[in-house]
Amino acid sequence: MVSIFIHSIITQLSFLNPKNLMKSKFSFFLVALISVALLSCSEDEEKRKGDGDVTHTGEKWNVATIEYLLIDQSTSGTIGQTFANDTKANAGSFYFSTDANKGSFEISVEGYNKEDTFSYTRDGDNISIITVEQGVGAGINQNVIAISGTATETQMNLQGTILKQSNGGQFSMTVEILLEKE
Repeated sequence: MVSIFIHSIITQLSFLNPKNLMKSKFSFFLVALISVALLSCSEDEEKRKGDGDVTHTGEKWNVATIEYLLIDQSTSGTIGQTFANDTKANAGSFYFSTDANKGSFEISVEGYNKEDTFSYTRDGDNISIITVEQGVGAGINQNVIAISGTATETQMNLQGTILKQSNGGQFSMTVEILLEKE
């Protein structure tokens, strides 16, 4: 839309009288300046690192604390690396559906929002959360969630890894999580 506007202005400027040459240069400069401003503003939207929104259902457990080692290596677009090792309180939620042994989570740390779905099994006080997804097509994608630990009626202590690999890079987060039932 902006390019159509610019093209129409430039077309109109080419028909200007030579007496108005200085005026047309100023008009052209003004149109170019406005175009650059409009195009640069469209790029200013904050891009959230991580995953899109997942619809969460089931019993909610809050991430009371999470200790993590986060590694993000991007090989497309802006090439970069992020390494973070920290502990954070109130960092998100896990949701467990008891009728289908399915669940989902949302964790927010270091400007990253990780959301995903998973399958889980619970045997007495032990819980295992596992997901392995792979896709090959226009690109190669692999998503692995491997977390396990112990659970009571009100708390879960979990340890494991969240890994996402694609043609665009690799994201890995090793975690120790304390969940508290809401």
